[in-house]
Amino acid sequence: HSTLRVPRRGEAEATAAAGGPEGRASMPFSVEGKHLSLLVKETFDNTTAEDVEKYVLKSFDGAWGGVDGLSKKLKVKPEAGVPSKEVEERRSHFGENKVEEEPQESLLSLMWGALQDPTLIFLTVAAFVSLAIGIFVEQRPFGWLEGVAILTAVVVVVTVGAVNDYQKEKQFRDLNAQKENIDLTVLRDGQTQTVSVHELVVGDVVLLSTGDVLPADGVVMGRNDLAINEKMLTGETVMKKKTPQYVIKNKSVVSSPTLFAGTFVQEGEGRLLVLAVGPNTYQGGMAEKMKEADSGRSILQRKLDAMTDLITTVSMWVSIALVIILLIRMGIAFHGKKCCFETWDHRVHWSEILGFVITGITIFVVAVPEGLPLAVTIALAFSVKKMLKDQNLVRHLSACETMGSATTIC
Repeated sequence: HSTLRVPRRGEAEATAAAGGPEGRASMPFSVEGKHLSLLVKETFDNTTAEDVEKYVLKSFDGAWGGVDGLSKKLKVKPEAGVPSKEVEERRSHFGENKVEEEPQESLLSLMWGALQDPTLIFLTVAAFVSLAIGIFVEQRPFGWLEGVAILTAVVVVVTVGAVNDYQKEKQFRDLNAQKENIDLTVLRDGQTQTVSVHELVVGDVVLLSTGDVLPADGVVMGRNDLAINEKMLTGETVMKKKTPQYVIKNKSVVSSPTLFAGTFVQEGEGRLLVLAVGPNTYQGGMAEKMKEADSGRSILQRKLDAMTDLITTVSMWVSIALVIILLIRMGIAFHGKKCCFETWDHRVHWSEILGFVITGITIFVVAVPEGLPLAVTIALAFSVKKMLKDQNLVRHLSACETMGSATTIC
């Protein structure tokens, strides 16, 4: 997918004035989707009366000719809508009204990602060290048992986390597909038709009424009494009036012609001329940018990482100190001839030093809280199931701490 950039002020005007939309005579339309997208973004980014007069009006009314000019460039008759025979051609030229999702990660990929947790890496290394000591050094019965137990805990943690994330991701995708596949009433061939939101194309005239969610970016056509709630994009709860032209009074924008995908009709009825669909909409551009953002680690994960680092550091220094103390004790006793043999014996003394090192490593491994990640993962998995009974579907286990503290779901 191509990432849409936010235009600089006046860029849509410059594009139109330079002949961008009207160049390319070989194209089926004299305007391209990216130019319409720039126009929509320019109207969204310039909302004050001063900016509208300085930048937007020169572009919207001047270079593009307002709503009537846009209709002509898109070869649309307001009273007839898009001819059915042109739908596929428009979809091919301007794009589909769908923001493609990234392919779902495979279960193995999720398991590998879960294994990158610092705590689990620490446990895995400790498990192999314990296995090596138990099997090859100490050579005692069931010397492998502790290492296998730690590896088993790691496998259970990785599997539970990855399977949960895979299942919930699939459920989210299915729910979103059903939620987004809504039917709309459009004008085509001079008659009203009901089509899926994904079949919408640039140039379609959509009939809007109270409660409708805007399916694409565009401009309002003709007389209407639309009041749009744009809080999803702007955070403002004030209803925005819409008219085919900008209305400015007392240095304030009273109404504007642009409508944005994702907002909804709070009251009134009207008609929408579609200018941008799918990733070319303002909402689609934001969705593309969100894909690039790193989610980061949750508060609980950061606390576990900090505790793991602390345990690793402390246990490492304690183990080193223990080995040094044992070596000093052996040296003092050997020098005072209170232990071992009168003279150095490679077979005996090197074996004893190796025993000191093994003791230090054993202390290091024993300090590993192999049951902690397992306990946390199982607790979060049960939390996900319990929240699901409250109609709260959590996609990732790490989000439990956030969603679990919610008191009201609107």
